[in-house]
Amino acid sequence: MLHLAASKRLREMTLAVDLAFAASVTTVVGPSGAGKTTLLRLAAGLVRPDAGTIRLGERTLDDTARRVHMPPGERNISLVFQEYALFPHLSVAQNVAYGLAARHIRRAERQRRVSAMLERLDIAELAMERPARLSGGQRQRVALARALVLEPSALLLDEPLAALDVQTRTSVRAELREVLTNLAIPTVLVTHDYADALVFRERIVILVGGKVAQDGSHADLLAHPHTRFVADFTGVNFFEGLLDTHEPDRLARVALPGSVEIFVPAEGLVAGPIGLGLRPWDITLSTMPPSSSARNVLRGRVREVLPLGGRVRVMLAVGPECALSLVAEITPDAQASLDCREGQELYAAFKATALSVGPTERGDTLGRSDAEVEPAGSRD
Repeated sequence: MLHLAASKRLREMTLAVDLAFAASVTTVVGPSGAGKTTLLRLAAGLVRPDAGTIRLGERTLDDTARRVHMPPGERNISLVFQEYALFPHLSVAQNVAYGLAARHIRRAERQRRVSAMLERLDIAELAMERPARLSGGQRQRVALARALVLEPSALLLDEPLAALDVQTRTSVRAELREVLTNLAIPTVLVTHDYADALVFRERIVILVGGKVAQDGSHADLLAHPHTRFVADFTGVNFFEGLLDTHEPDRLARVALPGSVEIFVPAEGLVAGPIGLGLRPWDITLSTMPPSSSARNVLRGRVREVLPLGGRVRVMLAVGPECALSLVAEITPDAQASLDCREGQELYAAFKATALSVGPTERGDTLGRSDAEVEPAGSRD
């Protein structure tokens, strides 16, 4: 277990976290300047916390109250940098052996461990190549091999996919998952791209302004985004409104900006400010008012149509004033059927049960707990 309960003052903010990382992969994701790299540097010992403790298993790495700071070289934590930091004048095998040589491991043992690691990561045939002759994915594997050959107690990766082109990233994401999920040590991967985080969806920590905005699985973040930022970051619609009246059919009316009214299940809710999440794929689009059982039907105008591989994201301005933004996801076949295009008028329909209830932007706790809200399905 790697546990950081520490703070560090940065130029424009303070990074303050209390995070425990088990022997699995955790993705820390957030915008530039959120404090992601500083988090890794704290764990690696490259910077000292201003307050708090950092522990790895039974060992105390930092304790500001006791003035304890273990040097980076004694922590047995491997950090893979964004640009991989390979030595251009050394071969792949020499790069991987570098840390072992620095630890004065005997030559025969170094060769054995390097050969085994190159085989494990399927780059044995590249042993004599120089980094300049390698692809982006191959350089990443070499950097991982150099980190893992040291048999670290924890592994940290700083934007490991950022240096790759768009075409390469998709395949390398899958390769990275294959390597990292087989490790039995705390592994922390930071990225600014939520698509990278989806590869390790079991636990995602969203860091914003030096604070943890939300911590949970991908499914949890989709079902219950706590803030508009989390919703936007994960691709979920998030609305803040005022829960007004309870309807006879066990629904509650919510007033949203732009003179928009929608309905949610009333059980467990109280009147007042409310935050609502709605997944784009729970929305059905049509050119005519739908005849389905969906309780919420909003008329809107298409602002943008964005193809995303096997799905199409449609941004609409909905409501009487076209002032509320709504994002729907449909299949390419559905787009073709609708002849979906910018400026087109469409109807967006979704069930009341598709809306999840969470805190408002102010962090207020609402009348219904997460445990009482049933997600309206799930999506990988």
